[in-house]
Amino acid sequence: GGAWGVCTRVTVCAVAAMGLIGAAYRGLNHHHPATAVLLGLGDVPTVDAGLLGHADEAMHRADERRETARLARVDARRAERRAGKKESANHDESSNAHRVEPKCRLLFYYHVPKTGGGSIVRYFHESNDVDIVRYESTKYITPAMGEIYNWNSASHDDHWDRYVVPQAMKPGNHLVVEHWGRPGMVEMGSRVADLRQKAENAGCEVMTSTTLRDPIDRDVSDDVFRRMHGGKDAGIDYLGDEQTRFLLLNSERARDGVAPRDLYGDHRARVEAEGALRAATRILRDDFDLVATIDDLEAQKDAFVDFFKLESRAKDVKKSAEKSEPLGREHAIDYAKEGVDATRMKELRAKFERSNDLDKQLYRIAAEMSASDERLDKHRA
Repeated sequence: GGAWGVCTRVTVCAVAAMGLIGAAYRGLNHHHPATAVLLGLGDVPTVDAGLLGHADEAMHRADERRETARLARVDARRAERRAGKKESANHDESSNAHRVEPKCRLLFYYHVPKTGGGSIVRYFHESNDVDIVRYESTKYITPAMGEIYNWNSASHDDHWDRYVVPQAMKPGNHLVVEHWGRPGMVEMGSRVADLRQKAENAGCEVMTSTTLRDPIDRDVSDDVFRRMHGGKDAGIDYLGDEQTRFLLLNSERARDGVAPRDLYGDHRARVEAEGALRAATRILRDDFDLVATIDDLEAQKDAFVDFFKLESRAKDVKKSAEKSEPLGREHAIDYAKEGVDATRMKELRAKFERSNDLDKQLYRIAAEMSASDERLDKHRA
């Protein structure tokens, strides 16, 4: 009798427990189907497609918040770096007798076409105090241009690793200029960071810089300049948002997945365009120490003169770059002489107004960075 009673009680308890488990399963599967699936207790729930849209929007907002926080951290680090340099400079002024001159000064300049970079390069090329190290590959490079001609047909890696880096690490002042025909900053960011690390480890000072221009002014200038020098080929490869494209990709301006040929043709292209703008903005803020617009080109030149310490050089050095020497304008265009009257100028500006959504936004960011840079502000008229 005792054994039978125990068995009865166990059976009743087991049935009751199974009932509770079943109720719990039904409740969980009804109210929390996703959790039930994770526990292996239910079928994959059917989700309203609209909910996915809300989830995507929420994820997008979260990504934007994370990106904003990341950029804030980058800005804070840049401010700390500038403050550290300013404090170091003040300390050096009070103890010049103990100051150790850097082995070299290396300035990497990313030359976006038709933004004034030609004038910058010409200015320092005419100085005996700065070595110009070119990183480009175009049909316009001739034997008369010197050693760059020997590297014109070399691969990106060979040109950079075997020529640019060793040359830039030599004692003295070096202006490393990247222009047409080499990788954009999507790839160059890591190369420049490695060069910076090597140079600083060797006791060199490093600065990175670029210049942007109002996109409509830039495109008009580029269009007329091409027609002046390229004849029937002028303008046939214009894709729009040329500064953003060149900053990211250089001559590979339509690489799929980064900046497609038609940035505004469909939803996918628009998403890629927005991604391209975020990438370009990150590059301006993370990879360049000094970002200027062409309106501040003279001040940018003087900031470079400061970096190279050329203001203290003797004035009797032949063609020595000096702060008092104005910046000449390379490839300046006389629009009237080229037949661009008021009517034609209006037509050109209207044409390029329609294809510069990204460049307009990127230029506003560059203008803000240029306006707030103390190194430029001290030289503004």
